Amino acid sequence: MRTRTMVLTLLTLILALPAAAAEIGPYAKETAAGDGRRIFDIAEDFNRPKQDLVVFARMTLKAGDTVRDTRKVIIKQKSYEDLSRAAFRFIDSMKRGLTFLTIETHGPNNDQYLYAPAIGRPRQIASQDRQNNFEDTDFTNEDMGGLKLEDYTYLRGNDATIEGRVCYKVTVTATTADARFPKRISWIDQQTFIPLQVKIYNQDNKLARVLVAGDIRPVGTLHLPFKTVAKDLAADHTTILEVVKAAADTGLDAQAFDKDSMGAAWKEDF
Repeated sequence: MRTRTMVLTLLTLILALPAAAAEIGPYAKETAAGDGRRIFDIAEDFNRPKQDLVVFARMTLKAGDTVRDTRKVIIKQKSYEDLSRAAFRFIDSMKRGLTFLTIETHGPNNDQYLYAPAIGRPRQIASQDRQNNFEDTDFTNEDMGGLKLEDYTYLRGNDATIEGRVCYKVTVTATTADARFPKRISWIDQQTFIPLQVKIYNQDNKLARVLVAGDIRPVGTLHLPFKTVAKDLAADHTTILEVVKAAADTGLDAQAFDKDSMGAAWKEDF
């Protein structure tokens, strides 16, 4: 089973086409379905850290043009061979200490847990809740690492250019009829295999949410979008995640990725 982690990594623009891109030819209608899935398969591992990644970021939540809250967050990701784990923690504001853990699995679902200090123990996120919003942000639990590639079908469309980068366009459709967001269209950078823009549609086939990534910078051998914006169009609510600093392959303690240690103190701060 293939999965997708929450941390969207982006490579800086380079002159030479990556070897993985050679596996994808020009758009052709007869190969569009296979090409669409192949693009997502490549994207799955293209920017996975060799060991780990830690990101320090500021989150801004807006209702319309009004800032409702600002928060500091730390995101950690650790690779376990072909799988990974990601831990997300608020370190200030009223959400201080709230921690979200995603454990990729080879099974039909990833394991996700939410730890609230007031409760003192982790609560597992049910698989049917993975398209629900993560706390009061405009990211869903699925955005945070709950997405399984096998739960969707893929269809490549005509290539397009986003912010000067040539992108693959892929329409992704849920295989189950009860999905809250059954369709998404992704524009994936051909240099990095990372979605620069994602449009997400509700059950009425109306555009409901938009994700945009930008301000791409290198972090060790990896690269990150230093700004990611998620917008709920119906609610006119926006979540902005801006990276302050990040580091790759630093030898992160595995304790942070154990569900039974979700309440433990982290040494990282900013």
